[in-house]
Amino acid sequence: MGYGGGPGLLDLIIIGALIYFGYRYFIRRRGAQSVYYEENRSYGSPYYGEEQGAYLPQQNVVERGLEEIRRFDPSFNTDRFLETAEDLFFRIQAAWMNRSLDGVENLLTSEMREYFSGEFARMKQERVINRLENIAVRKVEPAEVWQESGRNYITVLFTANLLDYTVNDKSGKLVSGDKLNPVKFQEFWTFSSDIGDRQWQLAGINQLGEASPQ
Repeated sequence: MGYGGGPGLLDLIIIGALIYFGYRYFIRRRGAQSVYYEENRSYGSPYYGEEQGAYLPQQNVVERGLEEIRRFDPSFNTDRFLETAEDLFFRIQAAWMNRSLDGVENLLTSEMREYFSGEFARMKQERVINRLENIAVRKVEPAEVWQESGRNYITVLFTANLLDYTVNDKSGKLVSGDKLNPVKFQEFWTFSSDIGDRQWQLAGINQLGEASPQ
């Protein structure tokens, strides 16, 4: 540690590590196995706020990524994948309301299973249920595609409306949110699979307009 006499070896190692990981973060833009939830959001549930503005995916870059996936799996079909992603979206949202991973364990990466399990335990301890009702998906589109460490990653942008509120699990009394007025949201869900495999898993969630996890 350089105490006033210039940077020492440890300082240089730390600086070098920060530069390296900063570069990796810039290249990937968002972590493949990360999940970000709005700070101060109760119980870590996804924050469904006002739309943060139009998102315009880089279509050429996305299409090149999809072509690379098709190179290893000629049967891959983008429309069919988006249908699968939407199905997983609804199934995982239902699991969130049930505070249980039953039936969806294989739809999540190990990191996401660990995260959801922790949040479910916390909600049960606090005796609350986060209700996500009348979900109306308006648009589903690929936003980013890449391959890394033998896996495919596709980030999908969901644009939807829903009722989002939290109740006491015994009395049903409203704790937070609004039972009557739906909110609009845009949310990135990143799915991953082994290259050449069709078994997709949720690997991360990010909000449009939010900082990606550090």
